[in-house]
Parts: sequence; structure tokens; C-alpha cells
Amino acid sequence: MDMPVYKRSPVFIAGLLSVLLPFSLYLLTMGDSLGFADAGEFALVTRILGIAHAPGFPAYVVTGWLWGLVAGVFSDSHIISMAVFSAVCVASASGLLFRTCLLMLESRGAMACAASALSAIAFCTGYTVWHWANSVEVYGFHIMAMSLLLYGLFSWQAERKQMGLFIAAAGLACGLANHHLTMIFFIPFTLVFFATRQPGSGGISGSFPLKRILKEKALWVFAGTAFVLMAGFYGWMYVRAGHHIDFKFGNPDNPSRLFYHLAGGSWQKNTARSVEGLVALRMPYFLGLTWQHLLLYIPFFVSGLFYFFRSGRKALAATVLLYFLVVFAYQLRIDQTADTDAYMLLPFFLMTLPVAAGLYRSIEKYRWIRWLAPALLVMQVAWYFPRQQKHDFNVSASLMGQLDRSVPEGAVLMVSDWTTVSQYYYFRLGESFREDIILLNYDLKFTNWQILPAVYPEFYQVIREEYDEFIRLLGLAHPQEIYNTGCTLDTPELMNAYLAVVRRIKSWCAEQRVAFMCDPKAYLFLMQYGVMGTEAHMSGFFISSTRTDLGRDFVSLPFAWLDSPLLLDEPAASDKVVDFEAALDFSRNYYSQLGDTAMARQADESYRRIKSLQRRMKKHMPFVYRPKGQ
Repeated sequence: MDMPVYKRSPVFIAGLLSVLLPFSLYLLTMGDSLGFADAGEFALVTRILGIAHAPGFPAYVVTGWLWGLVAGVFSDSHIISMAVFSAVCVASASGLLFRTCLLMLESRGAMACAASALSAIAFCTGYTVWHWANSVEVYGFHIMAMSLLLYGLFSWQAERKQMGLFIAAAGLACGLANHHLTMIFFIPFTLVFFATRQPGSGGISGSFPLKRILKEKALWVFAGTAFVLMAGFYGWMYVRAGHHIDFKFGNPDNPSRLFYHLAGGSWQKNTARSVEGLVALRMPYFLGLTWQHLLLYIPFFVSGLFYFFRSGRKALAATVLLYFLVVFAYQLRIDQTADTDAYMLLPFFLMTLPVAAGLYRSIEKYRWIRWLAPALLVMQVAWYFPRQQKHDFNVSASLMGQLDRSVPEGAVLMVSDWTTVSQYYYFRLGESFREDIILLNYDLKFTNWQILPAVYPEFYQVIREEYDEFIRLLGLAHPQEIYNTGCTLDTPELMNAYLAVVRRIKSWCAEQRVAFMCDPKAYLFLMQYGVMGTEAHMSGFFISSTRTDLGRDFVSLPFAWLDSPLLLDEPAASDKVVDFEAALDFSRNYYSQLGDTAMARQADESYRRIKSLQRRMKKHMPFVYRPKGQ
């Protein structure tokens, strides 16, 4: 039997390749471990249907939880399931981007299919996109939301069918109920799709009659549908926050706290404060990201922009450039390190349109481009493939493995590093890991004061009097901090209440004859107030009030990810590397005092190795290592 005609068509073949090729590459380079920063948190909230940090990302949490239920039938690893979820989202977005480019080019011929598929795959194999496309994070889902929005708008312009409006509205709603800031920046640009269409405009009018646009019924169908869907996601979060959950970030269960959460919560300070010299430090990094992403396709991008201007598609060209500049300018001034590159994903997505237009025009005009363009794509994949390998980027596996080897039974830990704390809570609540220990963020309450009583009910009864008084005073002085990150101990009463809790914890540990432990930053903080003394013992990368003789292998740094090329472009890793530096500095002094020269020598060698790594990271990401407060 002959294959159906549609399966032999260029559209079907090119569309299939645009999905399967990126997806295959993502699977080949995917790891089975959580990365830095928020990966532990997102793995946890999608596992237990919790509340994530501001703005809550309810669209990702709900769909990720549903995906986890289905994928759990085939895999017992939630981490792998969620990494595959990201890969599916971006690969699907690639297919929609291919279709969007065809609509823009107003052609379904072989050359248009080739240009659209090559452009979509080039976007998906760009360095930044590839990095997030198989990670446990919200950004793969966010790319998917943008692809739905853009495809729906172009489809409506081309066919004037309401289905296009509903697809676009679903994309906008998912984006606004996910990483909403970058989607909010794009909302004004959606208006250009409701201008009167002109022949050859590729779905975008050359004029922009705002008054007439605002009277378009289709615009309000689109906006109304998006609002209802978005409100549904945030409404679910509002209701869910009122339930008992072992982990929730913030507590958006009343209008004021919901508004605080949607407005960015404790992260608002990153955009509000002015940091001297920050723009100059961040400029090379983000210019480098843009260069890395376009790389071999810059000539086609420039050619496509010129074509837009010459062919009466000025609004489309302006949309691409202005949206990029808005997000780029925002990123230059924001005081943020973790995941900062991911904010550029949606501008990069939009920049694919002029690449496709320029490539299409070049392929039509010059036959040799038909061979060069695929060769450029192969070169890009070959260049980035080894740099995207996550098999050895075993961050959570190695950190939790070291924690397991370093912490004696029943110990209490106070840890300042967000990556370690969030990953532990995922593995404890999601996979029943080391439930015998008590691990606290060094602000005691972590992301919500209710977590400690929920996760450690028996321990809470021991410290209840002191802990409740601390939370009462903190809630009076800083109401939002008892439900979020941050612990501003700016009055003597607050500081004394905090120290009373920690001292009660330490005395209980002594009574129970279990170790009281800290990471280096928490140790230095507590030592200032006399809670920890100079008599301290190393236990892996933790400092213990009692000698454990555990975790001695830490000084050899058995962490494969320290040698990964991914680390040099991972701002969120800087805190953990600094943590290692401090732990090794303590270790070399500790083992020297014990007279263990072999361990002291190994610790000294590893310390120099970490310092060398920091110099290389600083060269790539200078804004991460600026002096604090400057």
C-alpha cells in the first residue's frame, strides 16, 4: 500500500524533523539529577502539588503534577519524568514554531518548509535553550506557552478562525500563570496582530490603528479567554494554599498575600534596588548569550529584518527588536544571579522569525545556501552537544550522597545554602530520604513558618514555646517574612527570640546526644552570637559541635559536576562553590590541628582547585562575584 500523500509532503516531513531531532538531542544529553537553584523546589511542588515561590507558577505546577502521575507509570524517577516533560514541551514548541514560520512566509513549498524547519531546530539547539530544555525547571513549559501564543495569533491572522484565538489565549494564560514577567512584557506587542491585515504582510499589518484595534471583537475574545484561563490557574493556587501542605512557599490564601505573591514576593527587592556598576558587569554576559544563540545564523537574522522593513512588515520587525531590547534592558539592571539567562528565552524565540525569513529568501536566491544552511545546523549541534552533557552534572545525587555520608543518625543541621536545603526537602518529602535527621534553613522557618511543624511535628513540640514567640515577633515586624524567604533580625527583641530558639535546639541535641551541625556560612553567623564556639569538628562539608569522623572523602571533592563545562555558565552554582571554598578552608585547618597531614594536604590541594575554578567562573560571569551591596 502506498504511503498517504500527506505523509510524503514537505510539510509533514519537515514538521516531524523539527520535533523529533531536538527531542532526541535532549534525551541524549539529559541527566538524572537535579541542578542548582530552584530545581529542588520545582521537583517537590510538582510531586506533592505544593505552592512554588512567587508568582507561584500554578500552570507549570498543575500540568507538571498531572504529567508526573502519567509518567510515573513508566518511570519511578520523578526527576527524570520532569526533565522529559521539559524536553517534550520544547520539542513540541519547535513543531509549532515551524508551523508559525510557514504562516509568516505564506508558503508551504519545499523551500519554505526547509527554511522553517532549519530555523526552528536552530532555535531549539541554541546554547541557552538546550540548557533549559531538559532541566527540571519552568522554562521549557514557558517556551511551549510562547509557541502556542504566537502560532495562535499568526493562525488567526491567516485564517480568521476563532480556534486560532483560543490557542493563542491558552498560550498567553499558561505564560501569565507561569513565568509571568516576560509574558507581561510581550502583551502590548500582541496588539499588532489585530491590525488590518494587508496582502503580503505575513500576518502583520504595516499600520497600527490603535483605536480601531481596541474595538476589535476578536481582541476581546482573545483577552477574555486568556484572563479566564489564567484566573483558573491562580484561583486553584489560592484555594490550594488554604490546605495543609508539607511545603508551600508563601501563603497566598487571602487577597493581600495573593497580591504579594503575584507581584513577585520577596524578589521585588531585586528590581527595586539600584546597584552601582551592575549594568556594566552584566552587559558582556548578555551580549555573549545573544551572540551564542544566533551564532552562525546572524547573517540570516539581519537579512530577515531588512526584508521585513522592505516588504511592509515594519510592525513585525519592530516587535522582534523592541521585545528583545525591553527584556535585555530589564535583565541588565536586575540584581539576580540564578537562572538569569533563562529570561532571554522568549526574545530568542521571537528572533527566529527573521532568521526564517532571511533563510527562505537566501535559499530561493542562492542554490548553494541549500547546502550551507543544513551544514551550519550540523556545526551548531556538534559544537554544543558536548557542552550540554548532563550525565556527569550530578548535582543533587552527589550533594545528597555527601550529606548522607557526613551526617550521623538523628542530627540537626542548620544550612544556609538554598540548593542543599531545597534538594533535601524534595528527597525527604518526595522519596523518603534520611527522615531520621532534622534539616533547617538557618532562618529556621525556610519558606513558610508552617513547614517546621508540618515536617517535624515531634521536634516542634520540643521548641514550640521559643519558636512560636520568634514567629510572633517576626510577624509583627515583617508580616510577609513568616511566609517567605527573608529573616530581618533588625531589633534586639527579634534577635534574642531567634537566638533563644537556636540555643534551645542546641541544648536539646546535647540532651539527646545527637550532633548539632551547620554549613560554614551558618556556623560563622552563629559563632558571632556565641551559639557555636571555636571547638568545632568537620563532618564532610558541615561543621559539627561533636566529632563524627564522617564524610572524610569530601576533601577530595568527589563531585563530577565540578569538571563540567556547564558550570562556567551556571550563575546559580556560585554559592555552592563558595560554600565548598569555606568548608575546605575549615578542613585544612581542622586536619592540621589533628595532626592528620595527609588529609590536611588533600584539603589544601582541593582548596586551590576551588579557587582556580572560581577565577574561571568569575571570568565568564563577573557580575556574580561583585562585592555584596556594590
